[in-house]
Amino acid sequence: MGITVLPRGGLGLKAKFTLWLAVFVPGMMSAAYLYFSRHEQAALAAEIQLRGRAICSSLASAAEDPLVMRDDLALAKLVTDAAARNEGVVSCFITDAGNTIWAHTDVALVNTVHREPAGSKPAAGGPAGILEYRTLQGTEVFEIALPIAVGSTVIGRAHVAISRESIRQAIARARRGVALMTGAIMAVGLAGLLLLVSLIIGSLRQVTADIEAIGNGELDRPIATSRRDEVGKIAMAVKAMAVKLKRARRQLIEQERMKRELQIARDIQTALLPGAEPALPGLRVASFYRAAAEVGGDYFDFIETGGGRLGLVVADVSGKGVAGSMVMTMLRSIIRLEAARCDSPHGLISAVHAALRKDIPEDMFVTLFYAVLDPAAGRIRYCCAGHNPAYLYNPGNGTIRALKTAGQPLGVSFSDERAFGERLQEASEAFGEGAVFVAYTDGVTEAVGPGQEQFGERRVEEIIRGSGSEGAAAIKRELAARLEAFTGGQPQADDITFVIAQRIADGADR
Repeated sequence: MGITVLPRGGLGLKAKFTLWLAVFVPGMMSAAYLYFSRHEQAALAAEIQLRGRAICSSLASAAEDPLVMRDDLALAKLVTDAAARNEGVVSCFITDAGNTIWAHTDVALVNTVHREPAGSKPAAGGPAGILEYRTLQGTEVFEIALPIAVGSTVIGRAHVAISRESIRQAIARARRGVALMTGAIMAVGLAGLLLLVSLIIGSLRQVTADIEAIGNGELDRPIATSRRDEVGKIAMAVKAMAVKLKRARRQLIEQERMKRELQIARDIQTALLPGAEPALPGLRVASFYRAAAEVGGDYFDFIETGGGRLGLVVADVSGKGVAGSMVMTMLRSIIRLEAARCDSPHGLISAVHAALRKDIPEDMFVTLFYAVLDPAAGRIRYCCAGHNPAYLYNPGNGTIRALKTAGQPLGVSFSDERAFGERLQEASEAFGEGAVFVAYTDGVTEAVGPGQEQFGERRVEEIIRGSGSEGAAAIKRELAARLEAFTGGQPQADDITFVIAQRIADGADR
């Protein structure tokens, strides 16, 4: 018996999705924030440096004429206005070709010689001509210097120093903006994703509940969904599965019912067949029967007709299963009833046909071999109604004869009693001491081996000749064993029935 192992309790899909999103989405957004923040910082620094260069370029252009004219008042106004009008400008000044300062936002430095501040260095990542240093007051600045030229002659230089603090403030504002945007996107994205996950998980939870209910036997559980996505397809698949399981359960119940009925029919049929071979003076009898299905259409019987005679019947109904079994049961009842009134095989078979043809289905018939064995008189009287020939073997001279008379199958609807009786013939043969009589159905000769070869009559005759002198039981054992070996365990296609009778001397050991 298999053991069902239930899964251990754990996080549900919704909890797992929520945890995954709570870790993954903020991580991705934080990485994006850092990446764009760093790039934004570099871009802002470059932009401010370019803005300072533009201020310096404008100042150099405006200072050209006043510097030629040595108009120190005009130059002073230019540097003062440049510092006042541009945020972040720490200082502006103009030098001549000899680096003498003509105008400066710090008036104390006018008429002094300009020298590069201590610790100054070229600014990293910016345009050429920009120095980076710290002022005496501790302010970190970028200083941009551009030439003032008349034609191709450089007459001086314009200098603009911009505080790095303005860059930091701009970067801080940009970071706050990016952080706020990132947080808003993260919040909206998480809310949307959680809503989507809730909708999906909610539908999956319903589908899971439906599957569990179906697994518990609620095959009539209504399953409805308006979704047309994969979840909807799963729900429809579950609904189709429930329908198929319900149909399969009905089929299984029906199969089990039929199986029980067939078993009952098999038990009844087995009870109707002879339970043991008859023990009559001068005869030794053996029989073998094996149905191809749960119930079969073959029939054999032994009927004691009085005076030490034995009626032996072997029949084959055209049909297997329950239908064949029912006809076989009806045939047995009719034969046993008519055997008490009919003294000859011809009369018996004619009477059975007359009774059977009224009730047997039109598409069914019965082939039958009936023989009356009289060991005291040493005779066999028999009729063959469309059946396989029987065999009569004489071990004294080793001869074997096929016994068959004219006659058509029983129950054929287009044949009336008179026409049937006219076609049916009865014959008689000597049944000497030691002689062996064998009757069988076509399931014996038509048994198929692995190579699709049939067992055939020749093999039956060889077995009778080889074991005939040993008696009926020996022939039965050999024929059954040879059939089993020949078919190689393949499924049996037809019922297998044979009956063997041997005449023995009175008083011989049975």
